Amino acid sequence: MYEILTLKSKIRVPPRAEEQPLDEAIRLKIHEDFIGKIIEGKSLLLGLVSIDSIDEGIIIPEDPSAYYPATFKLLGYTPTLHEVVKGQVVNISEIGATVNVGPVDGLAFISQTMDDYVDFSKNALVGRKTKESIKIGDTVTASIIAITTKGQMKIGLTMRAPGLGKIDKKKGIKKKAAKAAKGERNNG
Repeated sequence: MYEILTLKSKIRVPPRAEEQPLDEAIRLKIHEDFIGKIIEGKSLLLGLVSIDSIDEGIIIPEDPSAYYPATFKLLGYTPTLHEVVKGQVVNISEIGATVNVGPVDGLAFISQTMDDYVDFSKNALVGRKTKESIKIGDTVTASIIAITTKGQMKIGLTMRAPGLGKIDKKKGIKKKAAKAAKGERNNG
């Protein structure tokens, strides 16, 4: 889930940055210090939305930089357990499918890619009974089943529940259901 987070921090502006306008120097420093980082053990910071306030700076003895207390808003991505996400398969291996779900990649282990026994074959995951395949470039829906934020954000995915999996597969199911319903109406 994406959310806007409000943060307060003392932004360290080095002397070399004093040549640019203060708001621009602080904007660059916020980007450098916060974007791409995980805060509070749950949110990946993606971008600066706005700087709400910049207070008067302070100088600490023996440090040539100035510190400006600032309040600012950042866009964050906070995945939640059981959240359904849509993404594109970016890698296939013997382990499973790596799916890009926006700002992060998630991994669906081979046993979690479909409700069938799955084999790795020629850069695709193929169901033994159904012969359905998942390959690089396929668009899928998945549910988040694990989240790790130690060092970097990692998410575990499943595509086994009803309604999840390769998007084309869902269209096929809808077509079959529509044909079956149409056949029932014609026969009834």
